[in-house]
Amino acid sequence: MTEEELEQFRIRLERMRSDIEQTGDASRQSASTVELDQSSVGRLSRMDAMQAQQVARELVARREEQSRRIDGALRRISRGDYGCCFVCGEEIDPNRLRADPTLTRCIGCASA
Repeated sequence: MTEEELEQFRIRLERMRSDIEQTGDASRQSASTVELDQSSVGRLSRMDAMQAQQVARELVARREEQSRRIDGALRRISRGDYGCCFVCGEEIDPNRLRADPTLTRCIGCASA
């Protein structure tokens, strides 16, 4: 992989991380304690609020996982081993990395 390609991936990954950080605060607030709508207190409104809270928690967890994957990819770029499969050491197809720059396995190892 060329230095120019690595730089393009680095820029994309940093943008992805920035997007996650910007939307993360609102998600964390949504995942906090359930507050009931006092005008429609009842079993269904309580269940709706709890379901919304669970969805928000799942979204926060997904964003945190994606953030870890992005940080890992940026570390691999810095170390010089970005784009190499963790399992077999072969180069990951650049088209796969363009689709998801956080990938750590080649198609052969990912499908095994």
